[in-house]
Order: sequence, then C-alpha cells, then structure tokens
Amino acid sequence: MKKILTLIDRKLEEFMIVGLMTILVCGLVYSAFVRYFVTIPALTRFTYISEEASIFSFIWLIYFGAALAARDGAHFRVSAQFSRLPERLKPWRFLLADIVWVLFNLFVVYQGYELVRITTTRTENSLALGIPMWIVYLIIPLSFLLTSWRVVQRYIRGEHFNDTEKAAAV
Repeated sequence: MKKILTLIDRKLEEFMIVGLMTILVCGLVYSAFVRYFVTIPALTRFTYISEEASIFSFIWLIYFGAALAARDGAHFRVSAQFSRLPERLKPWRFLLADIVWVLFNLFVVYQGYELVRITTTRTENSLALGIPMWIVYLIIPLSFLLTSWRVVQRYIRGEHFNDTEKAAAV
C-alpha cells in the first residue's frame, strides 16, 4: 500500500497529463482526419464529440500542469530583489510569496467548490459528450488544492532550499 501511495505522490500529475494528452491528440487527429478525408456520415457525426473531449482534456491538462510545476518548483519567480540577502535567509526568501500563493489557491478552491455545488443542483450537461458540467468544473477546486498541497509539501520535505539554486541559475 505504501508503494502505491508513493507512486501516486511522485507520478499523479504525470500520469494524468499523459492520459489527457493522449485524449487530446487522438481526438484532434480523428477530427482533422475525418474532416478532410472521410465523407461517411457514420464517422463524421462523431467529430464534435472528439473536439469537445479534446477541449475538456486540454483544460484539465493545463491545471494538472500547474500542479506539476508547483511540485517540481518550476514556476517562474522573480528573485533579483533578494540577491543581497544574507545566505542564511536566502532559503526562506520565497516564503511570503508562497503563503500568499497558497492563500489565493485556497480562495479559488472555495470558489471552485461553490461553482461545482451550484452546478450540481442544475441539470447542465455538455453539448456533445452529455456529461454533467460539474465534472468538468471539478478540476478547478481539485487542481488548486493539489497545487497548494505541492507548495506546502516542498517546505515539509525541505525541497524549497533547491529553489535557491534554481533561481540563481536564471
């Protein structure tokens, strides 16, 4: 069980991104191929479904990409203003920004939760796939919560110290 949790912790975003990218590419390739080379109505009627699946996959892909960047400490940071800090303070130079970032993320989690909650009370479905829209909107609170967790996790694991070397290389 511990191996499974470790695998999820280390690879969740990557697995999701690969799966979503596969759906995105397959859907767009199918749609483009059918549009230009196929005139069989039985095949052309599914292009709008593949296009909508590609759109939703792209949206989810972006949000999981943000969580992956937070996990790896790969978000862009402006750090020139901290160059004159004493060495003992440099590992903590992003702490205030990260606290603000997590607070903002938690605000978006709450707003996303409200969006999902309100949408579940209505029968709003996507046009092509027919799935409830709350499932599509669910990525907002999930990804911002995951991003917040990844930012906090870097401090718990002591990985925020690596941000100093990354920022110095830029």
